[in-house]
Parts: sequence; structure tokens; C-alpha cells
Amino acid sequence: QPAQNVPVQGNTAQQGYYAPYGTPYGTPYPYYPQPPKKKKVSAGLIVLICLLSACLILSTAVLAFTLFRNASSSAQEGEESPSAPYSEDYDSLNDNALKPGVDSGHNDLKIIIQKPKGKALSAAAIAKQSQKSVVGVSVYSTNGVLQGEASGVVAGTDSKQTKTYVITCAHVIEDDANRVFKIVDANDKEYLAAVIGYDIHNDIAVLSVEKTGFAAAQFGNSALLTSGETVVAIGNPGGSEFYGSVTQGIVSATDRMMSVDNQTIACIQHDAAINPGSSGGALFNRYGQVIGINYSKVALDDYEGMNFSIPSNKAVEVANKIIAKGIKTRGAKLGIEYYVAASYFDENYKQLVIGSIDPKSDLYQKAQEGDFIIAVNSKKITDKYMIVKLINEKEPGDTITLKIAHKNEKTGKYETKDVTVKLIEK
Repeated sequence: QPAQNVPVQGNTAQQGYYAPYGTPYGTPYPYYPQPPKKKKVSAGLIVLICLLSACLILSTAVLAFTLFRNASSSAQEGEESPSAPYSEDYDSLNDNALKPGVDSGHNDLKIIIQKPKGKALSAAAIAKQSQKSVVGVSVYSTNGVLQGEASGVVAGTDSKQTKTYVITCAHVIEDDANRVFKIVDANDKEYLAAVIGYDIHNDIAVLSVEKTGFAAAQFGNSALLTSGETVVAIGNPGGSEFYGSVTQGIVSATDRMMSVDNQTIACIQHDAAINPGSSGGALFNRYGQVIGINYSKVALDDYEGMNFSIPSNKAVEVANKIIAKGIKTRGAKLGIEYYVAASYFDENYKQLVIGSIDPKSDLYQKAQEGDFIIAVNSKKITDKYMIVKLINEKEPGDTITLKIAHKNEKTGKYETKDVTVKLIEK
């Protein structure tokens, strides 16, 4: 909000203006000037002044009536065709500012993972190099009210050099049918953006904007990251007010499973600070390459420095698929709840126990609660996230094969069988 004018309190003498005795000039006159002598005014001049005064009053009345009539007419037109309300912070760029962007359909960018080049850079050098590569993402309702702000990474332009693609998180553009998205540059200028697609299961989305001149980021190989390696996070924590904030830290783990809103994603854990508004921003390696898309943090009183980014290899894979096919998906799921078994029927397996099965799941008629899952696609279960990692690579309608162990109530022995299951939409 703009600052309001607040009267300054205190003695007016401290403000350089103090008039004793009520005089207007700071000191009393030692004497008062004599009033000028009065002159007689002619009768003709008095008549002229009266005529001029009458004309002025009449003109004022006519003007007031005209303004009132125009205002009434405008109000009636507004009732018939109401205009969309605007917030104080909303800057309408053009007549289509309140309409969701529509992509032209010519999408042919192929994002490439590149090898590190040159020497390691300082955080300052990385920040300077990426100034035009990390942008803001503003989310408006269709009536022009700012709903939220986040970050995005410039992926490149199409072959015709007419538009720019920006990667962000899918949770940033949730409910895209009722939202207007804009890309915000370093000069706080906004450009209407269109949603090409998103994959909520992997929390990656791609926007396009009919504007070039942004600097495309270079994407590195996240598989080369090691714990303890220095990383730099750049984004807009808190929104455009803190545009391009730079933080530095180290990698805590390279393959940490993070669950948020029923989505479980393999992430890079690090301690380079990210905050609300940083979502969709970039995590850079020491060569200035994007090796992660900032995703979430643990925000609890007893925790500090636990931040998570989607690895660049996964982000690029999903983004390329979105650009090529315009995919909008919530991802696939098996449709069960499970937990790690407290006891095992076979010590050679790390077993998962089925807790519940969704009636919509293809496994509903093929297994029961309490059954063990001991292998997936012929591979023994090695950790509780093994199935999640596999399903994250799949689409609804794809199939996986589970090895199920079921206890025969008559014999008391476990019987195993392979079950092929079709995945459903999340």
C-alpha cells in the first residue's frame, strides 16, 4: 500500500516555522502600516461587476447539470455491461489482460542436458549470469485480482524465435482454467502467458509467452550431483518484491523422497534457503547450470535448512514431453495404501503390506488387504518408495506387474502369484 501522509508532531518552531503573537512572518511588526485611503467607485463599474457575477453563476450551474447528466448515463451503461474490477496492484497490459493466454500450438523446443564447461563460478557470478534466466510468475483471477506469485526458469525459444518457454511447478498453475498467468521480468514488466501443459504427479508445468529477449538457462546433469556440493538457489521468495533473491548452500542428499499433498517426488535435498514464492525457481550447480527446480521446504519450528528441488533430469524429461504433446495430467497411481511390513514371511524379501485398495483400482479384485507385495516388474522390493518411483515414470493406462504373497487360511502357508495391474489416473 502507498505510504499515507502523516502529520509531523511537535513544536512548529522545530520545523523552521514559528510565529509568535499570531503574526504570520515570525516577528511582530514594531508598527502597523496605515490603511490606504478609500477611493469612490463609479456606478457604471458596479453594474459591470454585477453582470459578470451573474454570468459566472449561470455558467457554473449549466456545467454542474451537464456533469451530473453524463455521470448518470455512465452509471446506467455500467449496469448493463459491468466492467471487471481491478485491484490496486493489477496492471492491465492490453485488452486481453483478463483472458487466459492461448498458445499458438507451434511448440518445437527440445531442452538439452549439457556437460559442465569451464571453471566453477562464484555465487555472485552465477547470479549475474542468470539475471534474465529466472523470472517471476504472477497468477491472477479472471477479474484481475492477484492470487499469488511464484518463479520460473526460461527454457528457450521456439525455432521461429517468436515465443519463450518457461518451466515452473505444476502447483503454481493449479486450476489453470480460471486463472490468468503472466511472466514478470527483472524490470517488473508483465507479459501474458499461456499454459502449454503440466504433470501434477511430477509437479512440472510449462508456460509460453509471445516475447523473446529472455536468456535461456543452461541445464546440467543432476545425476552428477554429490552430497556436500555447493549450490545456489535463485527465485522470488514473497513474490516480485524480492525478485531474483540469491541464496547459497550445499547438497544434503541427492535422492530424497518428499511427500506433499499426496504427491511423492524424488528430490534434491539442500540448505540453500527457499520460501513461498520460490517455487519454480532454479537451483544452480557451481558451473551456473540449472540442476533443480525449487519445489518445497520443511517449515516447522524445530527444523531448519531442509529444502527440496526437483532434479533437472526429471524436470527436463517431463518439460520436453509437455512441450511436444501438450500434456495435462495428474499422473498415474496404483490405487492402494501400503506400509512396510513389521514381520516377514520370507527374510529374502523386504515386504510391503497392502493396507487398503481403492475400488477403482485394477488390483481390487486381484489382491486383498493384508497381502504382501514382494516384487515389482520381477525386481525385489528394496525400499518402500520403489513402487512410487516406478509409477512416477508411467502414465494412466500403463501396466506394471506385482508379485503378491497371499496367506492360505486353510493351510496357513503363503502362496505367491504375479498380477498385472493397469494404472489409473490420480
